[in-house]
Amino acid sequence: MPETPRQFSRRSFLGTVGAAAVGTAAFSGQAAANPSNYETINIVDAGADNTGNESISSVLEDVIGDRRRIYFPPGEYYVDEGVRFTDFDRLWLFGDDATIVPAPADEFSGPDYIFKFGTYKVPGNWLHIGDLTFDFRADNTGLRAIQAQVNDCYIHDIDFVGQHDAGTHGPMLVDVLDPNKIGAVDRVSMPDGGAWTENTEQDGDPVVEWGPTGLIVSPYHKGTLWVRDCVIGEFPDNGLYDSGEDGRVVVRGGSYENSGTASIRLNGDGSTVDGATITIDGARNEDSLQQAIRLDGGSNCVVNDTDIVLEEPTANAITVRGDVDSATISGTDVRVLDGSVDGAITVEEGTGPTTIEDCSIEMDASGQAIEIEPNGGDVLVADCTVTGNGSGSNGGREAIVCSRDGTEFRSNVVEQPGDDYRRALGIRADDVTVSGGRYEATHHPIIIEGDDVTLTDVTAQSYEGYEAVKIVSGSGIQFVDNALSGGYTR
Repeated sequence: MPETPRQFSRRSFLGTVGAAAVGTAAFSGQAAANPSNYETINIVDAGADNTGNESISSVLEDVIGDRRRIYFPPGEYYVDEGVRFTDFDRLWLFGDDATIVPAPADEFSGPDYIFKFGTYKVPGNWLHIGDLTFDFRADNTGLRAIQAQVNDCYIHDIDFVGQHDAGTHGPMLVDVLDPNKIGAVDRVSMPDGGAWTENTEQDGDPVVEWGPTGLIVSPYHKGTLWVRDCVIGEFPDNGLYDSGEDGRVVVRGGSYENSGTASIRLNGDGSTVDGATITIDGARNEDSLQQAIRLDGGSNCVVNDTDIVLEEPTANAITVRGDVDSATISGTDVRVLDGSVDGAITVEEGTGPTTIEDCSIEMDASGQAIEIEPNGGDVLVADCTVTGNGSGSNGGREAIVCSRDGTEFRSNVVEQPGDDYRRALGIRADDVTVSGGRYEATHHPIIIEGDDVTLTDVTAQSYEGYEAVKIVSGSGIQFVDNALSGGYTR
């Protein structure tokens, strides 16, 4: 749901490529970041009130200009109308214990944005914004504080305090328009999230249908945007959302929680989540679907070294959608502590080749730890561990369900002592290979419903004395050098 107006090894994957990219991002626009390239203006000296009593909007309009560096000294700055500035070469805004306080939505003049820098038709070239706080604590406040459509940018240390509750667009939109540039958004914090539009006074301009997204990257994004060490709380319509497919978004570190649709939702070649922490531990009455990570499309998509905790799940931890051409999920820990999920990690029908490796999944709830849907590219599940006391009562009996032909399972460990006939691995496809690893469960650990399935060097045991493997249907099934407690049955 876009915020539509009404009408490998655990840490190795990004080790080399990631370091190079970070270096590029750090030096992107280096010349433009030299203060000597700007006329520096103290906004208070220019006439702005820093006590929060008088609007500074007219002063903002006067001081914003190309190659200017606008300094906000300590204080509070009341804003009741936004400023729009496009087609610039260089612009820099920075604060020192400076807080921007917007007027309530019904008192704000014009479209609800504070800073709109560049558009997709006339982007700014280089934008630097840092060390500012936006105060949304008053009722009926919350608007787009920063909308940046630029060729390159560095936006950092921005704090949003209070809930976004005006029913309009979310706090930030950032696009890098130049396909050859790498911009960065670092240490942006919006922990208080946003309200569902139906629960607001709906005075914003424009009013969005469901509710705001925290940080959105639009379909006009063409370059690369690094999002590093950010904090995004519960928003109705995604926490971080890359809604296009031509650019790249790389998420490194940071904390995300409880957003609708997904806390992190990415699209495009090279989409990456690395080292993030995502928690789903509470749903409001309107929250029906809160995925932790959703990969919508692109090739070489990556989730790496990420921790996901579903304390009160309403959806999956990671979903790889059918339009994804290739993906790798590696070194990631998932804990499902209550309720049930369709699949903690779900590979949907039609995806391209997908690898799940070196992941740990604790299932203390019913449902699947890994669900692999039919049709599409080859899937490899390797060196993964599934533990926990999840039962077979809801969402399927098996901890891992494979419905895709040609899938390979290599050196995995599955321990499922839960009740209600809990099983470890359900194979419902042809030409599946299981090599090495250990599979233990209360009922039959391994269920086979497919042709030409091969088990090699596999250890399997039922905690309650059932045969290790039950063949429901299928021909051409081969067993090679396994240790199957109780053998197999048909």
